[in-house]
Amino acid sequence: MSLYSKATEFDRFNDRGFTPFQFSSRMTQTNVSQFGGLIPENPISDLINERSAWYEMWINPQKISLNRDFLQKKQHTAGSIVTYHYRADATKMKVSGVCGWIAINPQKDKDERSLFSKNVFNIAKRHSPRIFLERLRNIAEENMYFVDLNGIEHYNTKYIRIFTKQYPDGMICEGYYTSFNIPEEGEDAQTITYDFDFIVETMMPVMQLKSMIGMFGGTGGGGAKKTLSPLPGIM
Repeated sequence: MSLYSKATEFDRFNDRGFTPFQFSSRMTQTNVSQFGGLIPENPISDLINERSAWYEMWINPQKISLNRDFLQKKQHTAGSIVTYHYRADATKMKVSGVCGWIAINPQKDKDERSLFSKNVFNIAKRHSPRIFLERLRNIAEENMYFVDLNGIEHYNTKYIRIFTKQYPDGMICEGYYTSFNIPEEGEDAQTITYDFDFIVETMMPVMQLKSMIGMFGGTGGGGAKKTLSPLPGIM
């Protein structure tokens, strides 16, 4: 199967029977699909990101809330009250959840993320509660700026892909973490809880990728392959 075919094969329900939340960062995507910035961003690298640069939640969070404050300022005068209205503040996301015992399904190859790995497109198979929490915490703790192999500095924005009642088709939330906690209790040795706060700077539909693929000839791959074949080392 060609690299393009693997990259454009969309996820079905996995073995656990649900559509998992996913998380990533710009640095992770640059290192995976652009080889650390050695090749420029292009439609193929964007498609590869969708298959190889997103980590799955081990199990979806128990609770998620999206809160947006509307900002106003009131000024009192001698005869009236003047209200100034401003654009809404950035959306604040609060997430909390529970994972099973961390020794379930221990991971041997751990965080192997290379296009030369035979399992690079099978993210769910390389997973466990322990690895999920480790990956999520590592991405939350990544520096907000990084330098690629070409010496160019980038803003390391973080991404969370959510599937909720409000957004059944999925939304990609782009922003940054403001807190991340993994409290542990001795009374319950079988589960681990976690929670984090996330500022959402932009939101975009997950379906936007499918629209992009349609620009290059549809999901069948024939038109896209013909259009994108000049890109070296892809087909």
